[in-house]
Amino acid sequence: MFLSKNVAALCLACMPAALLAQTCGHSSDPVQVVQAQVDAYNAHDIAAFAACYADDVTITDLSGKDSPVHGIAALKTTFAFLAKVPKDFHVEIVQRSASGPIVVDHERVIGLPASKGQPEAFAVYEVRQGKIQHLWFPPAK
Repeated sequence: MFLSKNVAALCLACMPAALLAQTCGHSSDPVQVVQAQVDAYNAHDIAAFAACYADDVTITDLSGKDSPVHGIAALKTTFAFLAKVPKDFHVEIVQRSASGPIVVDHERVIGLPASKGQPEAFAVYEVRQGKIQHLWFPPAK
Protein backbone atom coordinates (compact mmCIF):
# COMPACT_ATOMS: atom_id res chain seq x y z
CA MET A 1 0.00 0.00 0.00
CA PHE A 2 1.34 3.43 -0.92
CA LEU A 3 1.26 6.22 1.67
CA SER A 4 2.32 9.80 1.08
CA LYS A 5 5.16 11.10 3.25
CA ASN A 6 2.72 13.28 5.21
CA VAL A 7 0.36 10.38 5.91
CA ALA A 8 3.29 8.14 6.85
CA ALA A 9 4.64 10.81 9.22
CA LEU A 10 1.20 11.19 10.79
CA CYS A 11 0.97 7.43 11.28
CA LEU A 12 4.40 7.41 12.94
CA ALA A 13 3.37 10.25 15.25
CA CYS A 14 0.44 8.16 16.52
CA MET A 15 2.57 5.14 17.46
CA PRO A 16 3.80 4.57 21.02
CA ALA A 17 7.46 5.45 21.52
CA ALA A 18 8.43 1.85 22.30
CA LEU A 19 7.05 0.77 18.93
CA LEU A 20 8.82 3.65 17.19
CA ALA A 21 12.11 2.60 18.77
CA GLN A 22 11.89 -0.59 16.74
CA THR A 23 12.61 1.64 13.75
CA CYS A 24 16.07 2.13 15.19
CA GLY A 25 16.97 -1.50 14.70
CA HIS A 26 15.10 -2.11 11.47
CA SER A 27 15.56 1.05 9.42
CA SER A 28 18.70 2.36 7.85
CA ASP A 29 17.04 5.74 7.18
CA PRO A 30 18.90 8.22 9.42
CA VAL A 31 15.92 10.59 9.63
CA GLN A 32 13.61 7.79 10.85
CA VAL A 33 16.17 6.68 13.44
CA VAL A 34 16.65 10.22 14.77
CA GLN A 35 12.89 10.83 14.87
CA ALA A 36 12.36 7.57 16.77
CA GLN A 37 14.87 8.65 19.42
CA VAL A 38 13.24 12.10 19.67
CA ASP A 39 9.86 10.41 20.17
CA ALA A 40 11.28 8.10 22.84
CA TYR A 41 12.99 11.07 24.56
CA ASN A 42 9.71 12.98 24.57
CA ALA A 43 7.90 9.92 25.98
CA HIS A 44 10.60 9.76 28.71
CA ASP A 45 11.23 6.13 27.71
CA ILE A 46 14.93 5.58 28.42
CA ALA A 47 14.98 1.99 27.13
CA ALA A 48 13.40 2.95 23.78
CA PHE A 49 15.67 6.01 23.61
CA ALA A 50 18.81 3.95 24.23
CA ALA A 51 17.71 1.36 21.64
CA CYS A 52 18.32 3.99 18.96
CA TYR A 53 22.03 4.25 19.79
CA ALA A 54 24.99 2.04 18.92
CA ASP A 55 26.58 0.14 21.81
CA ASP A 56 29.75 2.20 21.40
CA VAL A 57 28.01 5.57 20.93
CA THR A 58 29.94 8.75 21.60
CA ILE A 59 28.15 11.95 22.67
CA THR A 60 30.25 15.09 22.64
CA ASP A 61 29.45 18.56 23.98
CA LEU A 62 31.56 20.71 21.67
CA SER A 63 31.53 23.60 24.17
CA GLY A 64 33.83 21.54 26.39
CA LYS A 65 31.60 22.07 29.44
CA ASP A 66 30.77 18.38 29.80
CA SER A 67 32.95 15.32 29.35
CA PRO A 68 32.15 13.07 26.38
CA VAL A 69 29.75 10.19 27.00
CA HIS A 70 30.97 6.81 25.73
CA GLY A 71 28.77 3.74 25.42
CA ILE A 72 25.19 2.74 26.13
CA ALA A 73 25.62 2.38 29.90
CA ALA A 74 26.92 5.95 30.18
CA LEU A 75 24.15 7.18 27.86
CA LYS A 76 21.49 5.60 30.09
CA THR A 77 23.07 7.21 33.16
CA THR A 78 23.29 10.61 31.48
CA PHE A 79 19.65 10.54 30.38
CA ALA A 80 18.23 8.89 33.53
CA PHE A 81 16.75 12.30 34.44
CA LEU A 82 14.03 11.64 31.82
CA ALA A 83 12.30 9.30 34.27
CA LYS A 84 11.92 12.15 36.77
CA VAL A 85 10.97 15.18 34.69
CA PRO A 86 7.38 16.46 34.38
CA LYS A 87 5.28 14.91 31.61
CA ASP A 88 5.19 18.17 29.66
CA PHE A 89 9.01 18.26 29.36
CA HIS A 90 10.01 17.59 25.76
CA VAL A 91 11.88 18.90 22.76
CA GLU A 92 10.34 20.34 19.64
CA ILE A 93 12.17 20.12 16.35
CA VAL A 94 12.34 23.66 14.96
CA GLN A 95 14.12 22.55 11.81
CA ARG A 96 15.77 19.38 10.53
CA SER A 97 18.33 18.92 7.76
CA ALA A 98 19.77 15.64 6.55
CA SER A 99 22.51 14.58 4.18
CA GLY A 100 23.51 10.94 3.94
CA PRO A 101 24.17 9.59 7.44
CA ILE A 102 24.13 13.06 9.06
CA VAL A 103 20.99 14.59 10.56
CA VAL A 104 21.05 18.07 12.11
CA ASP A 105 18.20 19.10 14.40
CA HIS A 106 17.52 22.59 15.69
CA GLU A 107 15.68 21.83 18.92
CA ARG A 108 13.68 23.85 21.45
CA VAL A 109 13.26 22.57 25.01
CA ILE A 110 9.71 22.88 26.36
CA GLY A 111 8.48 22.32 29.91
CA LEU A 112 11.26 23.91 31.93
CA PRO A 113 10.53 26.38 34.75
CA ALA A 114 9.62 29.85 33.43
CA SER A 115 12.92 31.25 34.71
CA LYS A 116 14.82 28.98 32.28
CA GLY A 117 12.68 29.86 29.27
CA GLN A 118 12.70 27.65 26.19
CA PRO A 119 16.36 27.17 25.31
CA GLU A 120 17.31 26.17 21.79
CA ALA A 121 20.21 24.01 20.69
CA PHE A 122 21.55 22.09 17.74
CA ALA A 123 22.12 18.34 17.75
CA VAL A 124 24.21 16.70 15.02
CA TYR A 125 23.66 12.94 14.63
CA GLU A 126 25.65 10.41 12.63
CA VAL A 127 23.57 7.30 11.93
CA ARG A 128 25.21 4.07 10.71
CA GLN A 129 23.47 0.73 10.20
CA GLY A 130 20.24 1.96 11.80
CA LYS A 131 21.82 3.26 15.03
CA ILE A 132 23.12 6.63 16.18
CA GLN A 133 26.88 6.25 16.30
CA HIS A 134 27.86 9.81 17.20
CA LEU A 135 26.01 12.80 18.61
CA TRP A 136 27.52 16.25 18.83
CA PHE A 137 26.10 19.30 20.59
CA PRO A 138 27.66 22.49 19.17
CA PRO A 139 28.02 25.38 21.63
CA ALA A 140 24.99 27.61 22.03
CA LYS A 141 25.37 31.37 21.65
